[in-house]
Amino acid sequence: MASKSKCSLLLLATVLVSVLAAAAADSCFTGTGIPSSMLQRCRNYVEEQTCGVIVSHPGFLPGIRIEPYFLKDRCCWELANISQNCRCEALRYFMGTTPIPDAVSLKDHPGCPKDAQINFVKILVTPGQCNLMTINNIRYCLNMDKSQY
Repeated sequence: MASKSKCSLLLLATVLVSVLAAAAADSCFTGTGIPSSMLQRCRNYVEEQTCGVIVSHPGFLPGIRIEPYFLKDRCCWELANISQNCRCEALRYFMGTTPIPDAVSLKDHPGCPKDAQINFVKILVTPGQCNLMTINNIRYCLNMDKSQY
């Protein structure tokens, strides 16, 4: 009898974990877990790092370059404010792997193809950049060329 109740308890726990995982997955879609205006500062940082694009800031004189460490800090702050479980999916949206309307995404620049920017985006959560945990409790995203859902 005790064996049957242990099996029932184990089955209940498995179902509960599955339901919670499905709920967590749904929360990463735009408007719920990922804001549609996300990662504007990351776009600035990626463009500066991969294309040498001079990023100016409203309130500064045009053409005055913002220091790369400031851009990196702002990008990492934006990523840190996205749930750990949604960071990789947010980067996928940002790269255009999972496109969404009206979202901030990468732009082609003369002499700086989008592919170079995408390769840089893939490392934003790693220890050499923002050093942030992701859905797998690791500091990188797996299978960045595919949606995780």
